[in-house]
Amino acid sequence: MMSLVVLPVKSALAGTGLDGSANKSRDAADWLGRMANAIRQENYIGTFNYMRGGTFDTVHIVHLATAGREKERLFNLNGEVREVLREDRDVICYHLKSDDLSVDALAHSPVHIGPFSPYFLGRISRAQNLYRFSIQGVDRIADHRAVKLSISPRNHDRYGYRLWLDMETGLLLQSHLVDRGRVKEIFQFSQIDIGTDVTEAQVALSLKGKTVSHRLILDFQDKAEKPVWKVAWLPDGFRPVRIRGNRLHFTDGLATFSVFVENRNATSLPEMITTLGGTVVITRRLKQPASQITVVGEVPIATARRVAESVEPLIY
Repeated sequence: MMSLVVLPVKSALAGTGLDGSANKSRDAADWLGRMANAIRQENYIGTFNYMRGGTFDTVHIVHLATAGREKERLFNLNGEVREVLREDRDVICYHLKSDDLSVDALAHSPVHIGPFSPYFLGRISRAQNLYRFSIQGVDRIADHRAVKLSISPRNHDRYGYRLWLDMETGLLLQSHLVDRGRVKEIFQFSQIDIGTDVTEAQVALSLKGKTVSHRLILDFQDKAEKPVWKVAWLPDGFRPVRIRGNRLHFTDGLATFSVFVENRNATSLPEMITTLGGTVVITRRLKQPASQITVVGEVPIATARRVAESVEPLIY
């Protein structure tokens, strides 16, 4: 009869640098730093799944890092045929041309390229007073040994994260977006080769036939214009990263949300609350002036509602 041997936790972690032994433990902040570097500096080819609410995307990704530059190609394996090419900050989404597609509609359709941008990861140090970072042990993802990290908010006005990082490189292999223990979004590699040779041809457009394209905003840049509206209440740690008249964007270094104010007309949305995975959309109507306020972002409903209720016009 085969016997099952269960190792103590300390034995399971031995040799990983996480057991507090002679191999000094890397704390969670060190691993997050490695993650930020790996996503920019490693060559890799793989397939990941990304689940948000009722949507489920399977995406093939090829990433090339050379001479301090990045090139990346993402190709959807289910749903609409779509390909995304990224060269550093420049991101272009390509679709096969058809009579049913309009460039304007495509520019406003969601394109999921994973939970984090490289620039998002670089901001993580700014958020350390707003979240608790901890190491939760070792796991196995896509046949790679992985370190499991927890990022828990100090208050319930934002989401938390669980991250699984490749033991050798620190590359993100899996993540969960969490709201008080409930998983809202899941990103996971099902297969990945890290450190493999990648050629320029592998990160070039592969769609055959006529295409239409539009640029994507990968990351908000610090930029300000004279605001027309203001948000009177923000969760602790959130700051504006872009203000353009009636469009305001905020981040705490991890989470982001945006506020849009438009003149109300017959085609305006009714007051509503809806969610897709961890993304919430709240609309609110103002009588004076006759306007519609929309809050969109990765924050809990109660936080988005309080933000929407605090929006008011600026009087100069």
